[in-house]
Amino acid sequence: MEVVFIILLILLLNTFFVKVLYNNFKVKSEGYLWLLFTVHFILTIAYILYTSSSRSDSFNYYNKTLYEEDWFSFFKSGTKFIGFLAWPFTRTLGLGYYSVMLIFSYIGYFGSVFFYLVAVENIELKPVWRNYSPLELVFLLPNVHFWTSSLGKGSVITFAIGLFAFGLSRINRRISIAIIGALLIYMVRPHILLAFVLASVIGLFLTSRGLKPFFKWSIIIVAVFLFINLSGSVLKFTDTDTLDFTSSSTLSHRTSELSKSSSGIDISNYNILFKVFTFLFRPLFFDGLGALGFLASFENLVCLIMAVQIINWLIKIWSGWNGYFKISFFAFLLGSVILAQISGNLGIALRQKAQLMPFFFILYCKAISLNPKNKKNQ
Repeated sequence: MEVVFIILLILLLNTFFVKVLYNNFKVKSEGYLWLLFTVHFILTIAYILYTSSSRSDSFNYYNKTLYEEDWFSFFKSGTKFIGFLAWPFTRTLGLGYYSVMLIFSYIGYFGSVFFYLVAVENIELKPVWRNYSPLELVFLLPNVHFWTSSLGKGSVITFAIGLFAFGLSRINRRISIAIIGALLIYMVRPHILLAFVLASVIGLFLTSRGLKPFFKWSIIIVAVFLFINLSGSVLKFTDTDTLDFTSSSTLSHRTSELSKSSSGIDISNYNILFKVFTFLFRPLFFDGLGALGFLASFENLVCLIMAVQIINWLIKIWSGWNGYFKISFFAFLLGSVILAQISGNLGIALRQKAQLMPFFFILYCKAISLNPKNKKNQ
């Protein structure tokens, strides 16, 4: 009965948010937002069924918070912070495991919604199917929804990155939203925030339009300040003495341990280029990782085709990418390099990359929008 109540509450909240988003942003329709929600909810059920036969970290998060009396013992960067967010639901409200899973799944869903809002307010494309453009269709791809539908880092970090991307999209009006997103990213994965700080500096240095000089240099100064202060925290968090993620022996040891911690193909000994390719575009059909890997192969093949389009239009019209999209490109690239280094096998890579793929979707939509054939008729 408790789970039914939580589902009804989520449906009520979503009804309200769908109305607000439709009235205030250029979303395709209320129906599309409900379609996005339905896809995410179905994949949440699939994930719950998946964990019933293959015990996930969500059980550990739930059990640790259920028996801990001190809420603030969880207020630390990294894995502990998920317990901090879960504790009010498990300990204070006494909700069951499946109820908390649904709540965190909804948090993950909203991460995708924030990315979608960024896309629709910055890109226009012609419809290609049932009045939906590629922009709507790519956000229905299942991998992101599947791995962000549980109590764990996946849902929270996707929400945090989505919030940060949404704030950055209109930084002059949403600076407080960007800051909240950045703080959440730091609490879950400080090394990813460091990657985004670097991406912001690189992206802004390589663009001459899109932001007033005051905002541009303000962001660069803040980013440099954050980089100096974050680097020490990241070194402590990753238990290493260097920011060179491509050669850290400590991280190599961690990936070796991770490769033993779950099923999948060991990628810890690959070179950096092959690691990044594997992280982003495998498993493919020849990897033979069972039913889940086979299904993921279809989406990865689609993403490979999308990557060709991105690279094609990056080379042809680099000047067509404004500061925001250049930041998004480097955020995706640097984040992928870092996460590829600490993904011990393909099973872990599938989970890790879900948090970055919405950036990839936005970059793809921007790339094909630069093709005159795909521009929306005005």
